[in-house]
Amino acid sequence: MPPNFKKDIERLGAFLETLPEDVPAAFEFRHATWFDDEVYDALRAHGAALVTADTNDKDGEIVSTAPWGYLRLRKDSYSDKEITAWAKHVAHEKWDDAFVFFKHEDAGGGPRMAKKFLQVAPSS
Repeated sequence: MPPNFKKDIERLGAFLETLPEDVPAAFEFRHATWFDDEVYDALRAHGAALVTADTNDKDGEIVSTAPWGYLRLRKDSYSDKEITAWAKHVAHEKWDDAFVFFKHEDAGGGPRMAKKFLQVAPSS
């Protein structure tokens, strides 16, 4: 959602009702008004994931609302220690699957960070 799009729980609920149950959906909210229990409950009721976005401007926090997770790790860079910490956070969740994306940029650090994430991620 664009950063200027404030919480509209009625619109979110109406949209969630239109989604087929077998289609996974993830929502990345960028306006602070979306981050509350009412929104989390609406997403949970439909098995929709709240995207965890970790950026240079805002640290990401995992709020699990679906049986799977979706993370966008968008900081310019992550140390091995930070990548290991994220891998542990993901492993701690009771998700069937987790989709973890690193920032894509011209320097090409995203693939290196993703490879490190896979190396340190606990296997199930």
